[in-house]
Amino acid sequence: MLQFLTDGQYDYEEGVYKMPNGQTRYYFTTDGLQNEAYKTLTPEDLIDLAICNQVHFDGTTQDGVMFHLIGALSEHGKLGVLSVGNSPEQALEFYHRTVDVLDRETG
Repeated sequence: MLQFLTDGQYDYEEGVYKMPNGQTRYYFTTDGLQNEAYKTLTPEDLIDLAICNQVHFDGTTQDGVMFHLIGALSEHGKLGVLSVGNSPEQALEFYHRTVDVLDRETG
């Protein structure tokens, strides 16, 4: 998904993910973010919440959050999250902010 979003590639020699312009990106991802309260969310809700709370993936800055595996949302309250940042800390911060938003909105 990261390669699809950014058109970059993992540099195995350096151990970093490089963008076409030479910048480096870092990511944090999970396929198992789950909370029973998330069953109340629709895929449209996820996108709206991400945009309104400024955590959505922004193609111009090449950072933010993208959701996946949302087919399990209504039945299991489960989804996947890919957080992309300019540093490992920023990628993790996007993830934590997203979880906070989802918990607040469904709590």
